[in-house]
Formats: sequence, C-alpha cells, structure tokens
Amino acid sequence: MNRFFFNLRARNAHGLHSPFVYELYTQIINPCLHQSGKLSALLASELSNYQGKSVENIKLKVQMIDINQFDSENLNVNFEDVLLIENIRKPNNLARWNQLIEHEKIVFSIELYEIGLLFFNPIAPKQHFVFKKS
Repeated sequence: MNRFFFNLRARNAHGLHSPFVYELYTQIINPCLHQSGKLSALLASELSNYQGKSVENIKLKVQMIDINQFDSENLNVNFEDVLLIENIRKPNNLARWNQLIEHEKIVFSIELYEIGLLFFNPIAPKQHFVFKKS
C-alpha cells in the first residue's frame, strides 16, 4: 500500500475511545511525527520515558527489533514490553507485519506507515490502529 492509500485509511486522535492509546497518540506519537530526526529513535526515547495518566505505575520497556529476526513462535515478553519495528513497508516485511499483529500475545498494535509498535499490555481488547500525523 503506498502512502496515499495509507493516509486514506489512517486516522488521528479524533474518535479514539481508548484513553491509553489516545494519550500515547497526543502526548508521544503525534509530537514525534512533527519533529525532525530519526522517528524510531525519537519514539523509543519518548516511550521509554512515558509516565502515563491513563495507566498508572507503568514503565514501558521499548525494544527495537528487526522484523526478519523476530521469532514470534518463542515470544517471551512481559506486560510492559513494547516492540518497535522499523521498515514494515518493505515488500517482504509487510506480509510479516500483518502476521505479527494477529499473534495472540499482541494486545494492540500501532502502524505509523514505516514503523510498527506492538504492545502486550492487556488494558484493552485486541485492536490495531493506523495513525498519521495531524
């Protein structure tokens, strides 16, 4: 899917019903999308320092993962782990990304065109979000 079709499908904070995801988008994701610099490094830094109001006493542990080295069969993650995956739009990686977001241990996922975030925190029902900058 190219950027045009991605933007048609993607959304911003309007209509988000999950307080946790709304807060992530408005406080971390969207501001990072508007900054210059490497997006994955900005997101990793901001998510690692996240002290959310919607989920108290949570300290996210962000791991940057190469999608081709990721072993979903032996997935050993904790409640606070977040996997940040770069280059999900490369032709071979997009199919792999779509498999990952269906994995039973992944509670929700966020797609930011070239970057994907996987969360294991069971604070909400399983969902997949596609965001663009607002």
